[in-house]
Amino acid sequence: MEHVASFANIPIRVEHPKNDPLALAKTLLHELYSLVNKLLQTNENSILDLRALPPLGAEGYKFLKEQLGIGEVKVHIQSFGRSDIQGTAYPGIWWVTHYNQDDELLTEMLEVGFVPQLLKDPKDDVILGQCKLYELLQTLKAAS
Repeated sequence: MEHVASFANIPIRVEHPKNDPLALAKTLLHELYSLVNKLLQTNENSILDLRALPPLGAEGYKFLKEQLGIGEVKVHIQSFGRSDIQGTAYPGIWWVTHYNQDDELLTEMLEVGFVPQLLKDPKDDVILGQCKLYELLQTLKAAS
């Protein structure tokens, strides 16, 4: 006769961990570690949209900001509203915030990448830039 394990007569009590206000922030740190690993293996950027996740709460938000720290690079972009990109103490992890024209927060994200996507020129813009540079060179050549 085959032995089958059964829990029918064993009392089971499910214990929930105390409500940890930092639980989501700690989970995000683990996710960031996984995304950095993915970046190193695939060169693919990833984004965690903090506004699309359950709220971190003031304590969790502060904890996450403190743990990620501040890196060497900070960029302010002014276009249809302000965008700020702050490198963290962990290279490859960027804190990106976008504001509208009234300086109200629109989005807040953690981006994992060698360079934040916002700083990369689209190919069409580079092609346009090349054409404009060619025109400049032609103008300078004609003036010579």
